[in-house]
Amino acid sequence: MSVSRCLLPAAEKAARTPRTGWKEQIDELPVACPHPGICTGGVGCRERVADYLRVQFKAQARREQVKGGKRA
Repeated sequence: MSVSRCLLPAAEKAARTPRTGWKEQIDELPVACPHPGICTGGVGCRERVADYLRVQFKAQARREQVKGGKRA
């Protein structure tokens, strides 16, 4: 199993959460992977999801900047 076991549920939750709440969402994740026997990620869930959401946050902010949006 790939890292998707933890990343996909976190990404789906982030899609339903305003970006301002992503930090709290990340803080709720376990530091170590709860599935070490099947995960191929090599790093903990919190670190991996934080990296993913950081990229998504910057991409959304950039999209809004280009469109002239004002959302947080």
